[in-house]
Amino acid sequence: MQRKKLLIIGGGNLCLQILQILVPRNEFDFHVASRNFEKTIRLCNLMRLAALQQDVQARIEGWEMDLTEAAIERNAETLARIKPDIILNCASLQSWRVITQLPKATFDALDQAQLGPWLPMHLAPAYALMRAVKQSCPKSLVVNAAFPDAVNAVLYKVGMAPAVGVGNIANLVPATRSAIARLAGCEPVQVRVKLIGQHFFSHCVPRRGLPAEANFNLSYWIDGRDCTGYYKSREIFASVADHFRRLGGMDGQYLTAMSAVSVIENLFADTEVHVHAPGPDGLPGGYPVKVGMGRVLLGLPYGVRRDVAIQLNEAGQRQDGIQAIQADGSVTFGPEQMHVMEKMLGFFMPEMKVQDAAGFAFELSRKYQAFADRIRHQGVSHVAQQPILARQFG
Repeated sequence: MQRKKLLIIGGGNLCLQILQILVPRNEFDFHVASRNFEKTIRLCNLMRLAALQQDVQARIEGWEMDLTEAAIERNAETLARIKPDIILNCASLQSWRVITQLPKATFDALDQAQLGPWLPMHLAPAYALMRAVKQSCPKSLVVNAAFPDAVNAVLYKVGMAPAVGVGNIANLVPATRSAIARLAGCEPVQVRVKLIGQHFFSHCVPRRGLPAEANFNLSYWIDGRDCTGYYKSREIFASVADHFRRLGGMDGQYLTAMSAVSVIENLFADTEVHVHAPGPDGLPGGYPVKVGMGRVLLGLPYGVRRDVAIQLNEAGQRQDGIQAIQADGSVTFGPEQMHVMEKMLGFFMPEMKVQDAAGFAFELSRKYQAFADRIRHQGVSHVAQQPILARQFG
């Protein structure tokens, strides 16, 4: 059978980690694209030569793609030449982990804004990509790694939703299985879980355990027997944060890379495979899903209605700083979270239309860079200690 063509866009660390896993397996014809063509060529050669160390002859080709408004036609032409079966979008104007490089006190203060206000950084490239996809290869399955909990939901409103996302809720599943297994005195492979939750939940739990306001649904089975509710959720997730604490930041992206592989490798499987993923078919937040035979379907546990699962994730979305996503794709941001951005960065964006994402991303990037430069030169103690006061949007 002819191998599928996999195109990965964005030549950063996540792309590298995914390629390190997939290329030695040699199950795809690989294509990598980024705006830095020279770096992309060197990355492709590195992967090709590393695979040859194991006597694997991988086919991997580099391309130049710049996910901006001005390059949509050119990107569409590139996509038409590649004809990818699967497109994995790893492109972002600023990775979520950039602010983790700040001094801890400053990071802790800025992290109160959550991920929602940073949406333009992830939405703008994805929006440009999906317009090129719709123009040249609408049958390609797009998998989005850039804040898919919200980006996919916004793009759905304008008819451009990726098929599914990766990471986030999927990253919490292995530790949850391990925590349940520890409590039950069995092996993690004997435990199967179905977990529903938005990025805020999956971000919070590994760091601090169950948040005071927790919007999630957890079902689990041990050796095929439904044991849901046998152990307290707070006990399970406390164990996740304690006994199964792990490296985060750039190192932690290995977990996201593995979640991406579990989706990508099974998208065209002959049978459906149960995994977890955010943003399936443009839904907000993360869900258990079934992938295979060129499609992605919800795999909710028995008794959990689709609308209830969506409502849980919309509540988590508000905790993440996104108040609502309107029918036209415009986004309203939470006043408390946006006030943190205004107080610390001087950036204020009460609402945003999809087509304005690139402009807001440019402004946010400029203001964050000025803030980071100021921190480096002046120290952080007075910034981290500034009171954060909530106000309503005017």
